[in-house]
Amino acid sequence: MNYEHMRRLCGRHFTVLGVATLPDYELGIDLRGYVNIKAKAGAKVLGVLYELDEEAINILDEFEGSPFVFDRTSVHIIDSTGKGHKSWVYLEKADQFGGDFVKEDHLKRVIAGAMENHLPEDWVKFLLSFK
Repeated sequence: MNYEHMRRLCGRHFTVLGVATLPDYELGIDLRGYVNIKAKAGAKVLGVLYELDEEAINILDEFEGSPFVFDRTSVHIIDSTGKGHKSWVYLEKADQFGGDFVKEDHLKRVIAGAMENHLPEDWVKFLLSFK
């Protein structure tokens, strides 16, 4: 979600479209100390919707280790106006969840992204609870 991180990775090959909700997924910590998402009925994850060109998708696939570490998966998200979109997310295998620590620099980037994209205050507080 962090704009500067995306710029370092993708240059100008993306556009921020705004806040979005991913229904039926939850945010948690993986065994490596990163926050990530996994399917969970009734839960939701807030994030940022980007429009990416093919070059940015290729860059992110490499960065995320797709398909070896993460699988790029198509999901249905809802933007801030209530409109649905087909979108990509990167998912780890479910057995990689359940970590008991989070990497501080990673969490700082996630929180900074949430704040700069004006995600709701209660979501930012939730992210801060991972410290």
